[in-house]
Amino acid sequence: MAYSNPILPQELPAQVPAYNPGRGPQRRVYKNSQYAQNPHAQFRHRIIVGVDFGTTYSAIAWGSSSDPESIEIINSWPTSGARVMDSCPTEISYHEGSTVNFSWGYDIPSTARRLSWFKLLLEADDPEIRRKVNIPDGLDVMDVCTDFLHALYTHTMETLYRKKGPQLMELTKVDFVLTVPAVWNEAAKQRTQKCAENAGFANGHRLTMISEPEAAAVFCIKNQDAHNIKANDRIVVCDAGGGTVDLITYNCLEITPRLRVRECAVGEGAFAGSSKIDRNFQEFFKRRMGPHFDNLRLETQQKVTKNFEAIKCGFRDRPDQAVYTVTVPTINNMPEAGIENGEMMISREDMRALFDPVITEVITLIYNQIKETSENAGRVNTILLVGGFGESLYLYQRVVEWAGPYGINVIQPRSAATAIVKGAVIRGLEIHLDASNPAKTQVERLCRKNYGTVSSQIFIPGKHLDEDAWIDPQTGSKMARNQVSWFIRKGQPITDERRFSNHFHRNFKHVTPFLDAMVASSSDVPPNRVEGDVHVVCRMTSDLSSVPKNLFDKKWKGLRSFYSARYRLDMTIESAEIKFELVYKDRSYGFAQCQFE
Repeated sequence: MAYSNPILPQELPAQVPAYNPGRGPQRRVYKNSQYAQNPHAQFRHRIIVGVDFGTTYSAIAWGSSSDPESIEIINSWPTSGARVMDSCPTEISYHEGSTVNFSWGYDIPSTARRLSWFKLLLEADDPEIRRKVNIPDGLDVMDVCTDFLHALYTHTMETLYRKKGPQLMELTKVDFVLTVPAVWNEAAKQRTQKCAENAGFANGHRLTMISEPEAAAVFCIKNQDAHNIKANDRIVVCDAGGGTVDLITYNCLEITPRLRVRECAVGEGAFAGSSKIDRNFQEFFKRRMGPHFDNLRLETQQKVTKNFEAIKCGFRDRPDQAVYTVTVPTINNMPEAGIENGEMMISREDMRALFDPVITEVITLIYNQIKETSENAGRVNTILLVGGFGESLYLYQRVVEWAGPYGINVIQPRSAATAIVKGAVIRGLEIHLDASNPAKTQVERLCRKNYGTVSSQIFIPGKHLDEDAWIDPQTGSKMARNQVSWFIRKGQPITDERRFSNHFHRNFKHVTPFLDAMVASSSDVPPNRVEGDVHVVCRMTSDLSSVPKNLFDKKWKGLRSFYSARYRLDMTIESAEIKFELVYKDRSYGFAQCQFE
């Protein structure tokens, strides 16, 4: 891909090869030459980069093995003249007639058409969001997300090379930790991971994912940015971002010398982020303009929404401020729309009306989380507001008004918007550098669903349905298909280290990849066959072709022989990833390929 405003410098150090144009897996950007030549090279220095790919803003932070206590935020961004902050607008603008050349973030000219909120389409194909995003012909949401992440990746590597120098970077391994909403389904997380891989984050680097509220909680508690949270305190972490609001409640089992936290209730969330306020404003502006709205250029509409954002971020519902103003380019006076001297007047009551439906959703989510925690684990002490929307003073005021009568403390930590990306760096340093460190943070989560696998069982009359019956051609036995073996139950405690094994048995004449389905159910008592809310989560491909044939059990049916194999898939559920290791006769044969649906 060639950019008209190249992200890469015109002349690169010899040890930093330029990227290979092209969208998709062929894309190559920065790659340590030593690592490229020898994947097993021992690096004396490592850098962990946290990436918060947000709906409205994205942030990058990094820390190094030489100084793990220091975390640095990237706050120098390519810009066309706009003032930059710690986070970068998650926006992209494809040049006229092109699907490969684009501007991004602060570098988008003020008159250009820009795409926003495209990240939301990775999780839900919402027609309203798709209409507002308006992805150009010839592209899909995966292309757009990959292009934006590619820009983040390239800028990150360029920044590291500039700050650290090519000599040190030649000896440095760079790994990435990407944050994702906790409430996203497995398919959305896998699509996000695929975009990041295609964008370069796995190109000679180790890429892991972590849930956003978990990253924020670890940062705030470890840095005591939450007013000295004590052992046995129960904390609702409300990660309010641009697109989603995630909530998880933790019981702080231990603060020092090792941080140990345990989920008290199954986390929940919704699409209740600040982008909903933007959409409310757009509808408000359209009503105000009436028939004149259709005469406005799209660029003007975008600019008005952008101008509203500054008012939105600072809104605190002050009694002494009755009117707020938003600049409307190209229009000087339009009394019927409340525009005077290029400024549209918005009353305090109208501002509250834009915010309140969204804030009501957030408080309802907080209430549900506290109610479930109180029933199962005890009283909640604290609500921690993090994320970009979590910095809103009006959101803080409303949550304090609601929580105060219950004696619940509400904390809006310093730099709430960057708590997530800094927490990602902390967890990455622990996971990638200090895996055996006894002081490593331990997070015990509660499984959000029942997970199981679909298999056939020996048919038992009265237990199995006739419609599920079939005859195994190898053994001649009557079997029952569509049966579910549940191996993880909803609400069951899980950690990164805990493995859940599920056993499989196959009879075959020739070794071919075996396809197994993992299903899920949200029911408290899930059925034992595929029915009700049981649905396929992913399909796992187990390839035993590398196993020597003499290790398979050979069996006979009359004069015909066939092979039999009993293998298992060891499942680990990490903060934002599910992995399956293929094990046959106690030997690992790598990870099973998994396609989420």
